[in-house]
Formats: sequence, structure tokens, C-alpha cells
Amino acid sequence: MPDVARTSYAARLGAVVTVDDLFPLAATTPAPFEVAIGECFDTVTMPRHAALEVIDRLAWIRPHPVGAAVGRALTDEWVLILPPGSGYGMEWGQPADHCAEGVLVVPPRAAGPDDDLCWARAGNDEGRVFSAPIPLMCALLTQPAARRPHSAAVRTDPTPVRI
Repeated sequence: MPDVARTSYAARLGAVVTVDDLFPLAATTPAPFEVAIGECFDTVTMPRHAALEVIDRLAWIRPHPVGAAVGRALTDEWVLILPPGSGYGMEWGQPADHCAEGVLVVPPRAAGPDDDLCWARAGNDEGRVFSAPIPLMCALLTQPAARRPHSAAVRTDPTPVRI
């Protein structure tokens, strides 16, 4: 499994971490590759429609708190990238599924919207890869109950899996 650059993101205080910083292979590889979740980033997976609602709900904040997202066409969901350890002590409810361990299959930067796996968002308006977990969670919690369906595509099993 290819390895993520061991850059200390905490040491880059104030610097914007981009998709290319976190996943340097994405710029050069022609195929998806696996990266371990946990050491350099966490993830939160949700249905695409929920991710789009959250993005709209937080549109008034600058820079936008939602960073990069991997789109999965087959399951119609997005995987947002969070700072490592950011889910600690947080209760992520439906429709979000937080992962602090497991494997993320990362698409190449050249993947297009017709591919099953692509970059739905390459970052926020500053190119930042990480989404801000607290505004993201607050936006998810304020979704009307009628708009938060529980579907078969949303996992309830906490066992780490490949995303």
C-alpha cells in the first residue's frame, strides 16, 4: 500500500494542506490507490445529497469549512477528509459515518465525473483538504428529520472497512 508523506500538519500551523500535500500520489498515478485512515486524516462518509445540503448550509462562512471530498458514484455518497483525531469524543449521527481507522481508496486527480471514484471537491475556496469537524457536525445536526432518511447505503456497523 502506498504511504502518505509523513509531514507534520500541526507544524504547518496557518498553512493550507491540499489534496496534493496529503495524497501526493494522486497527482501522478493513473489508478486509485489505498491510504490508511487515522494517522494523517479521518473521514466522514455521507450520502451525496446530505453533503450538498451541508455545503449549502455553511455557504455563508469564509473560507468555506468543507474541504475535499471523494465521490463514489456506485453508492451515491461522498467521503469528506477530516483532520486526524478530529472525531474523538464527537457523536456523529445519521446520515454521517465517521472513521478513524480503516482504508480510504483515493482516486487519481485525473479521475473524471464519469468514473466511479473521483474528487467531488478538490478542497474549499482556498484548496484546503480538511473539513472543519465542528461546523460540519453542527450542520448535520440541524438537518430536518424528514430530510435525513436511513437508507441501505448508510452503514450502521462500526467495523472499519475500505471506503
